[in-house]
Amino acid sequence: QGEVGQALKMLRFLGILMGASIRTDSALELDLPSLVWKPLVGELCDFSDLAAVDEALAADLIAVRECPSAHSWATLACGITWRVPSVIKGRWIDLIPGGDKRRVLWEEREAYVEAAVRVRLSECDAEIEAIKSGFTTVVPALVLPLLTWRDLEAKVCGTPIVDVDLLKKMTEHNLPRKEKHPVAIMFWQIVGGMQNSDRAALLAFASGRRRLPSHNSGGHFKIELLHGRGDEALPEAHTCFFTIVLPHYSSTRVMRDKLLYAIHNCSVIDKDFTARGGALYDPEDDYPPPNASQPAAAKRSGVDAQGNEGRGGAGLLSSLAPSPPV
Repeated sequence: QGEVGQALKMLRFLGILMGASIRTDSALELDLPSLVWKPLVGELCDFSDLAAVDEALAADLIAVRECPSAHSWATLACGITWRVPSVIKGRWIDLIPGGDKRRVLWEEREAYVEAAVRVRLSECDAEIEAIKSGFTTVVPALVLPLLTWRDLEAKVCGTPIVDVDLLKKMTEHNLPRKEKHPVAIMFWQIVGGMQNSDRAALLAFASGRRRLPSHNSGGHFKIELLHGRGDEALPEAHTCFFTIVLPHYSSTRVMRDKLLYAIHNCSVIDKDFTARGGALYDPEDDYPPPNASQPAAAKRSGVDAQGNEGRGGAGLLSSLAPSPPV
């Protein structure tokens, strides 16, 4: 109980931070599923929200619901009882009293799926309520029903897509000839050709945040010239002032290499760089950084980004039937 209580306090504090992000228009980079956002604004979650966070379970539940006959059921659903895996790895939730001992019959399959979805969708109610209680200490609760869950997500988190046109609109070019200065022209050519992950890293380098606010009121991005320095120097940034300072590079190629190296390798602000698995690499390497492709590689090998083994080759409906002891 002590650990649970501490976890709920931490989630309440997260809610306070989410409210503060709206009050200050400071995008908070949170990758939370609709399963969290919807209850905050009073929207009901459905099967699609469960599928978004547990693809294996959703696929198995669909197979259960669409099983065509009792004969097929004997093969497909062997070992399935009236319980469902918890969001907490290794734990199971009984859907009926003694559910771990009672097999699911073919004619009960729809009732089983409905019960499984209902339980999984409500499993984190206490945690979500803790977030909401913190949030509403900063933002009035009356505001929430006026928003869709996507509206709330955008207001708290900004958008993960860095809009180059929006960034240009909020930019002050503190350069001779302003945006027509050669440094500014090269810079926007490079940013326009970047992948979104590079643009996010650029924002983090210049401001400490990887997202723009949901609308243009989060301060001005400033570009300044690093006088007396050229191709030998790296860009500098003043994160408190959302400012990047660029040497007068001789070519777009040189600026691109120096800029990409700086935005992906600067780790002096805080521990974010290390926490994201950052590692130094050469500007000749491909971008985005090598670690950005690891989740895809892990998925191909049957392990997801969290290190959990996938379903491949484990047998039918493996998420619903626990593996026998070795």
